Amino acid sequence: MTDNSKPLSIIKKYRISIIAILAFAVAFGCVLAFAGSKGEDEMSSIEVVSSEEAYVSEDVKLKGEGIYIDGCFVAAVASVEEAENALNEVLNARVSDLGISSDAENSFNNKIEIISGEYDDVMFTDSKGVTARLGKLNAFDISPKVTDYEGKILPVKLSVRSVVTYSETVVIEHETKVIYTDSMRDGVKNVLSQGYDGEGEKTYQVVSIDGVETQKETVSLNVTVEPTNEVVRVGTRSYGFSTATIGTFIKPFDGIVTSYAGPRWGRNHAGLDIATADCFGKPIVAASDGMVIRASEYGGYGYCVIIDHGNGVKTLYAHMSAFSVQVGDTVVAGDEIGKIGNTGDSLGPHLHFEVRVNDEIVNPLLFVDYD
Repeated sequence: MTDNSKPLSIIKKYRISIIAILAFAVAFGCVLAFAGSKGEDEMSSIEVVSSEEAYVSEDVKLKGEGIYIDGCFVAAVASVEEAENALNEVLNARVSDLGISSDAENSFNNKIEIISGEYDDVMFTDSKGVTARLGKLNAFDISPKVTDYEGKILPVKLSVRSVVTYSETVVIEHETKVIYTDSMRDGVKNVLSQGYDGEGEKTYQVVSIDGVETQKETVSLNVTVEPTNEVVRVGTRSYGFSTATIGTFIKPFDGIVTSYAGPRWGRNHAGLDIATADCFGKPIVAASDGMVIRASEYGGYGYCVIIDHGNGVKTLYAHMSAFSVQVGDTVVAGDEIGKIGNTGDSLGPHLHFEVRVNDEIVNPLLFVDYD
């Protein structure tokens, strides 16, 4: 046997082991090849997202309805209906808390706006969240504070405007038409046609803010019974002397003139204001003979008496506290006609005294002497 036969014999001796090793190598290579192929397929099914696409902004914009009060943003909700329901719930709670009648026309006395648009998602809340922002903490607690969606207190004061309309029956006073004639003695009167007061239904509208009345005005007057004017004929004959002669009136009240006729406080003062330190309730007398044609409340004059002296001359006495005469009475100079008062547009007890000639206002000092 030669030396070359030794390696061959070694190979033969260990061929089974060699074949097993080669078989394992081939098998392991296939497994690696198969695993590699499968890994590539799985990787190809995964969507690669860049870092920019994976980032979600915190300021996501959503469509909704923003609630603004007096220009201040409160919060956003999904719909107009949700906003209105929340506002009405808060309004009703405030009306109840203030003790305002639910029969009144109640609304917020604020500028309320519901504006459609896009708002950050953090600004959104629901109806319950809105009511809490507007001060309704629960069924019993109402807070005056208004906060926004972040809980910050807003410079807003919610207030309730209430409108009440009501009607009442009123008396419509009749007027007296005087016809002067020299065929009758001065001061004598003859009623030609009796006067009667009328009746009507006056409708008022009252506006209140948070239950406090701020305005009242007459909306309408429906006359149900027309007044009938009285017509009176009055004599002017006085044996050659006029009832009302310049410079012959007596003082209606012997006091101090605190304001004269003429310009005052940017307008014209029509008469004399006469007073003393303790004049309230003291008597006022007729400045001359004549007939009473008014004894009633008369706008800013308050309780007022007007006397017709004939020849187109009339005197007016205002701000009385009480009357001592009535329409149709004839008086002579010095007769008590009422008491000093503070009714109507008056800043204190005094007599406001006017003289009119042919219904034109003249200076009373032409008729009566106040030093």
